[in-house]
Amino acid sequence: MADIRIIKTGINVSKIKSQLEKYSVDWDGQKQIDDTQQLDKDIYTIRAGVLQLVMGAISKPGEMAYNTEICVKTSAYDRHTEIVNFMRRHFHAHSRCGFLSLPVGDVVGTHIDVGTYYQTKDRYHLSIQGRYKYHCGDDEVIVEPGTLLWFDNKKPHGTENVGDEVRITFVFDVPHSRKNP
Repeated sequence: MADIRIIKTGINVSKIKSQLEKYSVDWDGQKQIDDTQQLDKDIYTIRAGVLQLVMGAISKPGEMAYNTEICVKTSAYDRHTEIVNFMRRHFHAHSRCGFLSLPVGDVVGTHIDVGTYYQTKDRYHLSIQGRYKYHCGDDEVIVEPGTLLWFDNKKPHGTENVGDEVRITFVFDVPHSRKNP
């Protein structure tokens, strides 16, 4: 597979999940995505929860966060120490990151992450809960909890929750490096 690479499976995510449960109120203060969009003739609705730990920002009106390198930690960052420690153990640095939830049977339609921010970043998922089908470019995988994967977010990608519980995955960016797993 060239567009998705499974880095590791069987990672114990129980402490990360426990912190999500302990600080479940963090989900309430952040954006719920409930949006109908059209991409390449396909119309789809996204109903996903977002709990950002580090988010993009702008420095002047009219600027778009996907075209800046500005990253701002949210108040949730300091509470979710288990996932922060995971990133520090496995990567030399990290940028924007957050948890995404997706209800059973829901889909995030095929899209590409556009903007200058993404051109110098590698994108990873750490699956926390649920089972989902992920596709990127010509590759497709079924992702189980405890799976760390990289994918080429500069190519068309998307997901479907094929499990029987809400999918929660941690999505994070790290500066591109040949040393990245």
